[in-house]
Amino acid sequence: MRFFLLMAVYGLAATVIETTLLAGWPAQMLRFDFIVPAVAAVSFYKERREAVPVIVFYGILMDVASGAPFGMSILSYLVIYSFVRAIIAKISFQEGIALLFWVAILSLFDKLVCAIVMLVSAGNMKVPGIIIERAPAQALLDAAVGLFIIPLLVRYWNLSWEKIRKPKGLQWREMPK
Repeated sequence: MRFFLLMAVYGLAATVIETTLLAGWPAQMLRFDFIVPAVAAVSFYKERREAVPVIVFYGILMDVASGAPFGMSILSYLVIYSFVRAIIAKISFQEGIALLFWVAILSLFDKLVCAIVMLVSAGNMKVPGIIIERAPAQALLDAAVGLFIIPLLVRYWNLSWEKIRKPKGLQWREMPK
């Protein structure tokens, strides 16, 4: 429960920052995405009973915040999770370049699922074409964000209330009377 609550707070903060403060920056169609790297981290490091509720919650958050058809983000994030779980025993996803590579690949999967959903719902190739055209640049941006976010998330989700409330490096002394 603690893990879910910590990740829910992260998801809410990330969604608010993505959709308000960083909306439209660095470009109109590219955006800083803090959720896809989080979905990647949860998919790589957590078991199903902890990962799936967080991933579904992130999907609901993004579906509510976006103008896309409801369920697109949930489906996309569950596809990412399923893909990672299917190949986890066969890949190396340690730190650095490998992590950068896998977050980029997972971002491409996200964009592919989004393009397919938009194609089915809109019935034309205009919006899916734009998504696919921008997908490589967005994947690189997501990978760069993931390179910083994933190590912070791994440290963050291991927090306990004692670690949060305990002052660091301070020694309490009684004042002389």
